[in-house]
Amino acid sequence: MTTFRPVQRADLPVLLQMSRENMSSIIQSSWGMQWQDEPVLEWLTDKSMVTEVAESDGEVVGYYCLEMADRYLFITSIQVGRSHQGQGLGGTMMERIEALARERGLEGVELCVQETNQRARTFYLELGYQPIWRKGSNVMMRKRLP
Repeated sequence: MTTFRPVQRADLPVLLQMSRENMSSIIQSSWGMQWQDEPVLEWLTDKSMVTEVAESDGEVVGYYCLEMADRYLFITSIQVGRSHQGQGLGGTMMERIEALARERGLEGVELCVQETNQRARTFYLELGYQPIWRKGSNVMMRKRLP
């Protein structure tokens, strides 16, 4: 069973490694840049964001960082550990994020995904997210909640 809790300082090395493993090749192919931990570390420690880790059997298996953007909850970062991908955890995390948006009375959820990250783009489309604009390799997607 997956549980969620606020991020703790002790989680940071695991979360940075997870992000690096998942995103370094995407950052390289999208922007031609090497991965840097600093932007992710800033999000993870930013007190104005909602950051939760997903745990399964006491192991950190994923996380997300959220911030308010007008009437939407914006996903700044969402990651699932490689050994836990393809098992439904991403969907569980997205359900949790959408529930948090509803609890706050928001219109929906937004996120940006790299154009080269076809797996993630397909996943978000299957969940009902629609592209609303593209700038460079960034695709902004939105889901309005009932």
